Amino acid sequence: MSIDFYGELRRLLEQIPPGRVTTPRLLAEALGDARAVRAVLEALKREEFQWARGLVDAGAENPYGDFESSRPLEALRRLQMELSSRVVEFDDFERAELLGGADVAYRGDVAYAVCVVLDADLKPIESSEAVVEVSFPYIPGYLAFREAPAVEEAVRGVSEVDVLMVNGHGLAHPRRCGLATHVGVELNLPTIGIAARRLVGREGEPRDGWTPLIHGDRVVGAVLKRNGRGVYVSVGHRVSLQTAVELALRTLRDRLPEPVRWAHRLAGELKRRFRDKRGN
Repeated sequence: MSIDFYGELRRLLEQIPPGRVTTPRLLAEALGDARAVRAVLEALKREEFQWARGLVDAGAENPYGDFESSRPLEALRRLQMELSSRVVEFDDFERAELLGGADVAYRGDVAYAVCVVLDADLKPIESSEAVVEVSFPYIPGYLAFREAPAVEEAVRGVSEVDVLMVNGHGLAHPRRCGLATHVGVELNLPTIGIAARRLVGREGEPRDGWTPLIHGDRVVGAVLKRNGRGVYVSVGHRVSLQTAVELALRTLRDRLPEPVRWAHRLAGELKRRFRDKRGN
């Protein structure tokens, strides 16, 4: 499930009566989440919304806010909660020899996704690509609705993977459903979230080479430190946190575990190849 964010925003803007204006925050709230205000502001810079720029004023004294809306972001949050309820937090796989990595690069509204598979020596043996048009912006907490379609298409293109590391969070997410969890549950695949930035939580007391990431009253992930920088590891689906940490530590050579590092590199190369084709 996803939504056409820009189409939903257009429908709201078309409701503004002549002579009235609204605010970015009221538009975000009508979409279902006030935290989408930055995405609204970025969307209004797009050429397709040039006609509507005079209809939005952050400082309006009597802004229009009586929108009819299905509040689509609320529906996406409900889906995240439903997917989160299906997560398996123990090791539900037979082996972890073929480790996959998935990442996405962007140019405008085009996502360039790669899934790469590494063997036991951490050498790439297979990869799959997907190029997908996206109609959903980056909104904190909703990354999966921007990236999951491209990631899932790329993952479906590889012949076999035991455990997939996804460049994104798993349970270390406000609704326990980051990109790695979303992809894992939808594909019924063992997944681990690997992220360079923290989305939620605080660090606990270090233990055995890693630091617990605590959100609310539970441990939702782990922080691994390299050269003073942290990488955030969390359960996606069908993997225990202990195993997620062990696999991340086993494959960590620099800032990111090797499967994600390779996926990040190949996604960037894929994007450049398409740029070069257009240039020619």
